[in-house]
Amino acid sequence: MSWRELLPPWLVITAGLTGIVLLCVSTKDVPVTPLRTKYGIVLDAGSSHTILFIYQWTTTKGNKTGVIRDCSSCLVQGLGFSNYSDFPQKVEKSLESCLNWAQKEIPADQHSQTPLYFGASASMRQLNLTHPTLPDGVLAALTVALKSSPFDFQRAQILSSPEKEAFNWVAVNYVLGNFFKYDWRGQLVPSGKRTAGVLSMGRTSAQLTAGVKEENQAPMEGARLQLYGQTHSVYTRRCPCHGTDQLRSSLLSTLIQEQRSAKTMSNPCWPLSYSREVQWHSVHEGPCAVSNDTSDIPGPEVFKITGSSNPTACMGLVQRLLNTSSSCSFFKHPLSSVFKPFQTRFLVMSEAMDFMRETVRSPDLGQAVNRLCGMSVKELVKESQTSLDTLADYCLVSVFIFHLSTKGYMFDLDRSVWTAFQEKMGDPSSGWTLGYLLNLTNTVPQDSPTFLKGIEPGVWSLLLVLFVVLLTGSFMRISYRVMVKENSFSNRNSSVFDDD
Repeated sequence: MSWRELLPPWLVITAGLTGIVLLCVSTKDVPVTPLRTKYGIVLDAGSSHTILFIYQWTTTKGNKTGVIRDCSSCLVQGLGFSNYSDFPQKVEKSLESCLNWAQKEIPADQHSQTPLYFGASASMRQLNLTHPTLPDGVLAALTVALKSSPFDFQRAQILSSPEKEAFNWVAVNYVLGNFFKYDWRGQLVPSGKRTAGVLSMGRTSAQLTAGVKEENQAPMEGARLQLYGQTHSVYTRRCPCHGTDQLRSSLLSTLIQEQRSAKTMSNPCWPLSYSREVQWHSVHEGPCAVSNDTSDIPGPEVFKITGSSNPTACMGLVQRLLNTSSSCSFFKHPLSSVFKPFQTRFLVMSEAMDFMRETVRSPDLGQAVNRLCGMSVKELVKESQTSLDTLADYCLVSVFIFHLSTKGYMFDLDRSVWTAFQEKMGDPSSGWTLGYLLNLTNTVPQDSPTFLKGIEPGVWSLLLVLFVVLLTGSFMRISYRVMVKENSFSNRNSSVFDDD
């Protein structure tokens, strides 16, 4: 047999053996995580109502933390859970409707794998302080109700104020995209952005929350969170005398003392023609009183105060009031020892700011505040279904925020950001639930990945060449044998004709 006949089969044998060796030696296991939707439930127990939130994320995480993509909510029937302290047996009945709704929203095969959390804030904290034994009965009844649901109940807890504000901070920065971004390969990488702070305006206090350096963290007012492979130290500065109710009381107390001789007292921070009767002791007593000197109390106990809708006078009055305040260091010491306010952007969570975002079309905070403080009672009522007594204080709150801004903080009035924030959380006042669950996704196990055999690009190219040679050699061998057979057949036919 000639070398031409031996070459094709030897090429086939060599290429085949080499390919088999390469496949066995240079392979590695490549994990493939199945893309499956996970669900998580958080119950937000507020002072007046409770909301059940359902969040969704895929099993693929970013450095152990979930990437939440969707949210839906259900308003629990009845009052806030703190109101059931005397009737804890009613807790289960109030939850029934929303738990049934959640069972329909989440696929049945995922019920047992869906973690369920309950978090209570201000009202339950207050109840715990005044009547320490009452919240235990409510939480016990609540635990029984949630454990009987088909979901994986994890815990029920009363969050401290710093904890809640820290989770608010997480939610805001998550929506702003300050923790991570997607690179060109579609993988999660650190965003490199500076985190934003959060100013939360409540009725009883104001809280300023921001990320700080580890060494500057205040141990009693801070929290350490692990998110997307990075550790964040979050600091909260609480100002108990600068909530909406306390700001109003301080302002009215000052007005009464300054205008006691006037027949009609004027409040430049209230809308024109709005009036309210104010009891002196209700605005002058307490730890947030402007002055503790009660020797010069005005004669009558009740005063009628009418709004004059004067933005300039309101700003001057609030500025003077806050400069004399000793209960909070927002103004005298702007937290420079904790974080640098000139380098931190803040998003404000306040009903007054929500209203201003929706009704005043101005990107400039000063102009927006002037426009809001100049609105009449008719305009305020037309733009919102909120009670007039609440709307009347929006000017005061916005002026307070404006003065904070002029002291070095930069507040975010970007409507597109706020719209995204609302879409992500439904009710922005319950934004802490998103941050709470994001933090807890670190503890939710990820589905075990499957594995595929993989080879390096260089080995793959070599195998491609070898198998091309294999196919070419096989084709040449087959072609050669066909040609030999045809020639042999042709020669036999020729010899038969020659014999004839």
